[in-house]
Amino acid sequence: MGPDLPPNAVLARRLYELIDDGDIDGYLDLIADDAVFHIGGDSIVAGEHRGKDAIIRLGRLVLAETSGTFQTRLLSVEANDSYAITLHHWTAERRGERVAMDNFNVYRFERGLVTERWEYVADQHAHDAFWRR
Repeated sequence: MGPDLPPNAVLARRLYELIDDGDIDGYLDLIADDAVFHIGGDSIVAGEHRGKDAIIRLGRLVLAETSGTFQTRLLSVEANDSYAITLHHWTAERRGERVAMDNFNVYRFERGLVTERWEYVADQHAHDAFWRR
């Protein structure tokens, strides 16, 4: 990471590094207490996850449902003074099925913290089928 990267690009990259390192406390330190994560579709992960407790429940659900197989790899980051957009590739196994897909997330930052995240998936039908109830 060079010194010319916007601060929100550095923060977005740091989020992925912390997840890769398994540092959940460090990750949560970068999330505002009243943050909202938006996930579209019709599945067990879809909806608006409001506040850190809801975001923690979402993370626990993903890990439990995938028996810890969920992995993500950051591909690209673009950012400005308020937002960052990340493109990542993720894989997971659940109920004997395996998924590999690209997503992009839009993060809104205030005071160096994530206040909102919108998740967009490459194939909503396949995403919903994988995360079906």
